[in-house]
Amino acid sequence: MITEQECREAATEAIDELPDWARERLGDVAVIVEESHPDGIMGIYDPVGGIKRIVIFRDANPDAEEVKRTVFHEIGHFFGMGEEQIEELGYG
Repeated sequence: MITEQECREAATEAIDELPDWARERLGDVAVIVEESHPDGIMGIYDPVGGIKRIVIFRDANPDAEEVKRTVFHEIGHFFGMGEEQIEELGYG
């Protein structure tokens, strides 16, 4: 399993790979790494409660590439995309 540090680094790399306009629009969205989700999901975009955040669940992401893919998937939700649109981009 990927370590917490590796997961954090991969999430940071994913954000760094975004075009400038996308990083600027993300603004103060926090990207958080947590150990696991009870339903086994890989990540979630959570805008509830006034704090916008993307949570990556480490145990469901086996390697750095999957972490990046999950971050991009959740960023798609931030930008208002549904599952179908995200799948069309290759991050489903």
